[in-house]
Amino acid sequence: MEFHLKDFAHLVDGDDWTLALQEALHQCRLQPGCTLHLDGGRKHLRQKYAAEGEYYISNNDGGHKYIVFPIIGFDGLTIDGDGADLIFHGTTNPFVIDKSNDIVLRNFSVDYEHPFYLQGKIVDADEHHCEIEYDTNVYQMTPGENCLTFGWEADDWSYRVEKMLVTEFDAKKMKPIGDLPDYFVCFLDKPEGSFLDGMNRYLKASLPAPGRLLLTGEFGLRHTVGNIFVCTWNWRYNPGILANQSRNILIEDVTLYHTAAMGIVGQLCENITLVRVKAVVRPGSGRSLTICADATHFLHCTGTIRMESCTFLNMLDDATNVHGAYARYVRTIDDHTILLDFNYWQQFGMEQFLPGDKVYIVDNRTMQPVAEMTVKSMDFFSSNALRLEFEEPLPPMREGYVVENFTRMPEIYINNCECGDNRPRGFLLQTRKRTEVTNCTFHNMCCGIQLAGDAVNWFESGPSGNVVIRNNRFVNAAYARGAAIDIGVYVREGNAPYHGSILIEDNYFEQQDKRFLNANYVEHLVFRNNTYHLNPDLPARGRVGEDGIIIKECPNAQVEPPKEV
Repeated sequence: MEFHLKDFAHLVDGDDWTLALQEALHQCRLQPGCTLHLDGGRKHLRQKYAAEGEYYISNNDGGHKYIVFPIIGFDGLTIDGDGADLIFHGTTNPFVIDKSNDIVLRNFSVDYEHPFYLQGKIVDADEHHCEIEYDTNVYQMTPGENCLTFGWEADDWSYRVEKMLVTEFDAKKMKPIGDLPDYFVCFLDKPEGSFLDGMNRYLKASLPAPGRLLLTGEFGLRHTVGNIFVCTWNWRYNPGILANQSRNILIEDVTLYHTAAMGIVGQLCENITLVRVKAVVRPGSGRSLTICADATHFLHCTGTIRMESCTFLNMLDDATNVHGAYARYVRTIDDHTILLDFNYWQQFGMEQFLPGDKVYIVDNRTMQPVAEMTVKSMDFFSSNALRLEFEEPLPPMREGYVVENFTRMPEIYINNCECGDNRPRGFLLQTRKRTEVTNCTFHNMCCGIQLAGDAVNWFESGPSGNVVIRNNRFVNAAYARGAAIDIGVYVREGNAPYHGSILIEDNYFEQQDKRFLNANYVEHLVFRNNTYHLNPDLPARGRVGEDGIIIKECPNAQVEPPKEV
């Protein structure tokens, strides 16, 4: 059965289509497997008639959400935008797919009337100040004591900002520059005790004239007059599309011009496919930034994650990050039960263990499993206190142990995609299952592909088990620092391999220097039949290792230096 949004146009409130959409979705709920056509055109969507719900969202901010498209508890639904240009206002979550199956989103774009970041032209700068000129028709802000307050009165929102992430963009190339480190502007002169504190700059803000922001203090760097100053706030409240505990999701021919947090987040889902999904700057908008964080992000998914012919450009974080989360051991409750917490606050409340799941208890010093266990039950005492009971008796436990759910990991297939002009990386892929990256193009500020693992800082889990990286183009990838492909793990003791089998072949690298591969702690590594071209027009960042390759603690490595073409 097919529904058309235009048939509910009598419910449009001014230019706000949200109430009409809510009624259309109500009718769709009564007809499983139906299609809702949005009938093209530009449609404004506001908070007044949005649905509401509470969500913890991986690597985003949890809490109360206003949801414009609440796809919750659906068994079969296609939303076809027919080319619709969806313009969201205020602190709204565009799409939430929750506890639903067989969902298709296609043929529309997502944007916000007013962006959730600041962009301006650098008009004066030295090591002690930076003055930025910005468009008051796009950005509204007021200074306060140790803060800036951003917002938009017509959309009924404001946000007090005490910390901002700053990246300078090249005004001509419209991408992050590689010569200047990104950093945090902190208006409160106190470290947070984070491993990121080294990025902090403790500055003061004032508005000396309309459309002028002046930052003063010890920068430890000098911005370039004429370039673009871009900063996002320490706020990830409204990702564009959230898929939670759902199955069989297809997103195709969807363009994300801007989202307030990450673009697409899938957590605890089975089978997610992205086809011709784009994160790109809207033509003619004058904006430098698309997504305020990762374009896509997946936590503890199963089945497969597929991306085909997607484009991810101009984000202020990675193109994708696929991972699990190490939960941290706190104390033993009884012979079968432990208390866990999450080191990273944006992992709080994640229901990442199910009865029957197989998990490893891992020593975070060596990153090696010490026991394999079977989950009997999981309960939350609070959002950051998780009671986990096992079928088997516990081994001797110690501080620093973490728990990894290796059952809830996906296979990953990424083909014919492009990512770049972003800060910092391309694809971060962490799973023990099969992973293939083929026929893709990378031009990222830092590495194009990273295979990692960490139980000290981010606590993102998943050693790579079986990886193929084949027939890709790394054209000026890692143009700021590092190698185009980075494989490793943070290990404090021992030299046992963390990753399994990784094959890297038939790829092309174009750089001014040789910066091909940095690989650590891999059991079986093959790097062969790759080629490179040294282009003197690209920035020089220095060679990585011998012949552009660094290998450490890889006992079965077969490495052939790339051939020049």
